[in-house]
Amino acid sequence: MNNETTMHPMGRATSHTWLMALLAIAELILGFVLLSFPYLMGASAVWVAGFVLLVVALMRLIQVFTRPGYRLWNFLAALLYCLLGLTFIMRTGVSLSVITLVIGIALLVGGVLRLAMAFSLRRQTGSAWRFFNALISIILGALVTWGWPESSFWLLGTVIAIEMIFSGWTLLFLALAPRREEVTNAS
Repeated sequence: MNNETTMHPMGRATSHTWLMALLAIAELILGFVLLSFPYLMGASAVWVAGFVLLVVALMRLIQVFTRPGYRLWNFLAALLYCLLGLTFIMRTGVSLSVITLVIGIALLVGGVLRLAMAFSLRRQTGSAWRFFNALISIILGALVTWGWPESSFWLLGTVIAIEMIFSGWTLLFLALAPRREEVTNAS
């Protein structure tokens, strides 16, 4: 494929599909590397979230002086965001542990609610998928909560790494899609 801009099957104009493929391969490699160090990835995500919360706190604090009608609300929100951000940065391990527990409980509660819905809608089409979805959520929630706090060391980082791997594969397939189209059209 030449370096001219072409229309991608997804409707976007693309150029340099080789660059897109290289970026996809880099994302894949980073995803697999991060999968090897899930705690590092999870702790890094919490740390970055802490800095984001501090920026949001600053923006809310600015609104205290620029929006007179909402001063108290913005001040309280700024204080909360600042405390959360500082906690995430200074107590990363504890924050990661709490986030993991919240995720586990949310999976359990969501799974139980889905199971109740599946039972109430069991006569409708697709009810088997509702049961399956509920069971998977309950099993994942049980794995996370019963393994807590040890699951804090792998859950968030593993999920982020797996998402990066699938994102890399998707990007790679999208980069190669125009090339396959050219081969098909040339035949």
